[in-house]
Amino acid sequence: MTQLYYKKATYSPYRDRIPLQIVRAEVELSAEERAYLTAVEKGDYAGVKHALREAEVYYNMDVNCLDPLGRSALLIAIENENLEIMELLLDHGIHTGDALLYAIRKEVVGAVELLLSHRRPSGEKQVPSLMMDSQFSEFTPDITPIMLAAHTNNYEIIKLLVQRKVTIPRPHQIRCDCVECVSSSEVDSLRHSRSRLNIYKALASPSLIALSSEDPILTAFRLGWELKELSKVENEFRQEYEELSQQCKRFAKDLLDQARSSRELETILNHRDNDQSEELDPRQCHDLAKLKLAIKYHQKEFVAQPNCQQLLATLWYDGFPGWRRRHWAVKLVTCFIIGLLFPVFSLIYLLAPKSALGNFIKKPFIKFICHTASYLTFLFLLLLASQHIARTNLHMQGPPPTIVEWMILPWVLGFIWAEIKEMWDGGFTEYIHDWWNLMDFAMNSLYLATISLKIVAYVKYNSSRPREEWEMWHPTLIAEALFAIANIFSSLRLISLFTANSHLGPLQISLGRMLLDILKFLFIYCLVLLAFANGLNQLYFYYETKASEEHNNCKGIRCERQNNAFSTLFETLQSLFWSIFGLLNLYVTNVKARHEFTEFIGATMFGTYNVISLVVLLNMLIAMMNNSYQLIADHADIEWKFARTKLWMSYFDEGGTLPPPFNIIPSPKSIWYLLMWLHNKLCRRGQPPGEDSHKCENLREFTHHQSLYELIRSLVKRYVAAMIRSAKTDEGLTEENFKVGTLKGALSSTSFSSSAAQKIYSSDQYQQLTVNNP
Repeated sequence: MTQLYYKKATYSPYRDRIPLQIVRAEVELSAEERAYLTAVEKGDYAGVKHALREAEVYYNMDVNCLDPLGRSALLIAIENENLEIMELLLDHGIHTGDALLYAIRKEVVGAVELLLSHRRPSGEKQVPSLMMDSQFSEFTPDITPIMLAAHTNNYEIIKLLVQRKVTIPRPHQIRCDCVECVSSSEVDSLRHSRSRLNIYKALASPSLIALSSEDPILTAFRLGWELKELSKVENEFRQEYEELSQQCKRFAKDLLDQARSSRELETILNHRDNDQSEELDPRQCHDLAKLKLAIKYHQKEFVAQPNCQQLLATLWYDGFPGWRRRHWAVKLVTCFIIGLLFPVFSLIYLLAPKSALGNFIKKPFIKFICHTASYLTFLFLLLLASQHIARTNLHMQGPPPTIVEWMILPWVLGFIWAEIKEMWDGGFTEYIHDWWNLMDFAMNSLYLATISLKIVAYVKYNSSRPREEWEMWHPTLIAEALFAIANIFSSLRLISLFTANSHLGPLQISLGRMLLDILKFLFIYCLVLLAFANGLNQLYFYYETKASEEHNNCKGIRCERQNNAFSTLFETLQSLFWSIFGLLNLYVTNVKARHEFTEFIGATMFGTYNVISLVVLLNMLIAMMNNSYQLIADHADIEWKFARTKLWMSYFDEGGTLPPPFNIIPSPKSIWYLLMWLHNKLCRRGQPPGEDSHKCENLREFTHHQSLYELIRSLVKRYVAAMIRSAKTDEGLTEENFKVGTLKGALSSTSFSSSAAQKIYSSDQYQQLTVNNP
């Protein structure tokens, strides 16, 4: 007991100590060098000048020495924004090193300008070469002044560098397999990826795009799309690339914010780039080419911008001034009347397309109402066809078409012709990118298959026979099944029109996102389903019973013993699927023989499957769908306006005026256009176009280009001014301003003691703050 007490009394927590020593000793500064750096830090111009002269005469110190923080005298002067000392140091030939990059990062515009304008030993004014230490430098070797300036997005510094004709290396494609990319990736893959990211950070700078691009909006579109695609490939830097893509989208939207009139807005949105000039019809002067490009590149912020939506709404409701201010009852009655008269409008347009009523039906809003009324009529005919009102003999193997089916046929042909025209005008790639087009393609294919099978049945089977005696793959049965599926697609296709409504539009978009979540969920669920189906089928395969035995084992309405729920793989898959909805009982795991162990394993497997599918996977699906809905709800306004714009744009283009089934009727205008096309191809083959038309077209293009160039320059000026104002506003009350305000407020207070005031006046902190912030 005494020994234990002795140990406790002599124990000390500081008995074992860790020895410390400096293993990376720095070069000690001499007294002269410390005085020299201190003079630079305090801004003592005379002291710095004296130290430099002493160094030239006596060589008693190194003018390029570094303080304990690794800063040279030039870097200290840049950090303090002391341009006089900087100029003094540069005149005495101090090494610049990465001083230019340091000044750019600190955003000291005067220091950058001084370093750029300082004459090098050769006498030329150019961007000084960087002499960076690859080991101790704060910047990687691939960082150039223009890249770093673009990273900071400082407009003034970027302008200084661009005026000196600096360049940025063009980034190679992510899948580029050239010798340079392959060798760089093999030597250091991290540096290779970082180098590409640094280049794209510079290219995505709004100030750099505004300064160096003739069409900054188009540049932002393409760069934002490219960065979005890069984020899908470079998974390690996905967040960085997505942020840069979003930065480009915001810049394009902010640039459009600077438009001050409808004329400026139309000039921007109707401008075509060189690629679009080849694709679009030159006769269409107001085709909103830039807006179509924004939709193609998914620039949702740009499309949903208020100025853009205002112009679109004006074009959409052309001919209905003040439509949005009318009462909802008046709107409903007007739409109902126009919808009832769509056959009359269509016939008038066929006979006199240039008349007043012919031009009236070409307006986008009227086209939308007429097409909607036509589709609702088609759905009403499908409803009549499903009721079998005109059907007399249901056992006819090849029944002839009824009156309602004859009426449905023109609509189907009209839908197919409209899809063909849309694919021809927009291209196959653009066509398949719209999911509604894929649904239309499936719907039209089902209708064509139904028509074909009915024709085969009518030709091959021309007799009555009880339906119970028909073979399983009878053409009429298959046609009826395909027609039923097509009816479902046709009714669901009406959901696309919800986009035009501000309340139903976000709900329809959320529903589309949820379908994607369901597809992702089904991939995992099918794997779990197949795994348990394989196991249960393997366990119960040996206990399969015949139908007669199964009937004998059933008592009343409930079979308590043997069953064939897991006898085959297909039966097992069906049983497990329906068990999610509670349509399968626990007795399916029983067997006729008394094999309790087999029944226990089967019940355990069946229970585990239900736990995984119901508790885990189903709740995961609910969470995914809730996340998608919340994501749309957080950006409901932008998402809905973007989707509504896509719907509106489909009615702005020339063509597609007549709704089905009137669009399959050859109109005089179509015949006239065909004759003119044949005349131009046959009679004017080999003849050069007139020089006057070329001159007029070139003059119009030059005038439009000049007006667009002036407009873009004005927009950039307004954007830069707004950016500077925003930066000044965001700065607010800085720490230094707070300190200065506190000190000056304290000094002006009458209750402040004189001794305390004397201490503040004499403090170095106050002197420095008052100098920097008078």
